[in-house]
Amino acid sequence: MEDGLILGYDLCEEYSRISCYQAGELEPVDIEFVKRGNPCVMKTVICKKRGADEWLMGQEAYMAALNGEGIMVDKLLRLAAKNGTATIEGVCYTAKQLLMIYLQMTLNYVFQLYQEKKIRMIVVTMQNMNETVLDILEHCLVEFGISKESIHILSHAECFAYFVLSQKKNMWSNLSALFDLTHEGLHYYEMGMARNVHPVLVRVHHESLEEGFSLDILEQASGKKLADSIMLSCAKRLLGKKTISGVYLSGMGMDRCQEWATDFLSYICGRRKVYYSQNLFAKGAVYAAIDLLQKGNGYPFVFLCEGRIPASVSMEVVERGTKKNLVIAPAGSSWYEAKTVMDLIPDRADKLVMRITRIGERTGRKISIGLEGFPARPNKTTRLRVFVRFLSEEIMQVRIEDKGFGEFFPATDAVIEREFNLVK
Repeated sequence: MEDGLILGYDLCEEYSRISCYQAGELEPVDIEFVKRGNPCVMKTVICKKRGADEWLMGQEAYMAALNGEGIMVDKLLRLAAKNGTATIEGVCYTAKQLLMIYLQMTLNYVFQLYQEKKIRMIVVTMQNMNETVLDILEHCLVEFGISKESIHILSHAECFAYFVLSQKKNMWSNLSALFDLTHEGLHYYEMGMARNVHPVLVRVHHESLEEGFSLDILEQASGKKLADSIMLSCAKRLLGKKTISGVYLSGMGMDRCQEWATDFLSYICGRRKVYYSQNLFAKGAVYAAIDLLQKGNGYPFVFLCEGRIPASVSMEVVERGTKKNLVIAPAGSSWYEAKTVMDLIPDRADKLVMRITRIGERTGRKISIGLEGFPARPNKTTRLRVFVRFLSEEIMQVRIEDKGFGEFFPATDAVIEREFNLVK
């Protein structure tokens, strides 16, 4: 295996976690940031020291701000989502600049720890796959010196699947469930497999539970009792009579759940194996990174979950006189990474036709984009540049530009842009 660190980075609004894998190790190692409390958990905050060009991160930043020694910036992802700014001591910082500072400091910490400055692959995992945030995050990592090909951003749902699939097979022979309780809410994930298709299909359902509660209520006895009751109610509704191989618990709220969630734990432990992992998503991201380095041969499955498109998109074209089916984006592709640019020369066609085929379907459905508004020219004298990208797992955007035909027919500013839902 080549040199360089393989990192899984769980980047969340309140806290972040990093796991690392090096050649020769049996499994990912959690990065420790502090010596007490939750050493592998770091606050997603930075702080600029007053009157100095010096920044702090994590708990150190929080304490400096608390003591009046600096100005703290938190909610970095929320700020990035709205392309916001923050003014600190008269200087206006963009969301990208602030996120860049945080990422640089955390990754430099890892470099110092391992005496290694090369990242072979990094997978960042997030709760919400917001395109604006993803663009900023990718740009920051590239500016930090990591090649674009070595950067991937996956959902928590997908990294949960990778974590489970890295365990012994009996742990995922049936359904696998996860309760994730953080300052940001209560989330439930459920992974199952469809073995009657090839390759095997891995589905992950994610549900943000409205019954979620603030972790502050755990500070009082009455609040603990209420939280236990809420968790028990959710477990009964979600697990029911399902055959569950294992139940996983993660998040800051589960750190000491044996002290307050006695009824909930008693219920989920009945005939089920229960596991707790604070760094579950970060470790899952590492396993995903290893799989990506192996070109997907380590986990030969198709993933259908948040972050992955649920259908293939194709187009029938003629290349050198032969008809062929051009796959633009296969089902299970990352919606953020599935970007295609192609040039086409229509042959007596007044529309562009694509086919959307969901997994399990034979024929799928056709979608058409009329070429009205483009200049009228003789047949085969118009070159179209077609851009295909995805705005989410379900929404595909197609943009068609007129590129003319050499010197005979100059390009115009004619553009057609359409959006399509992959599941409707």
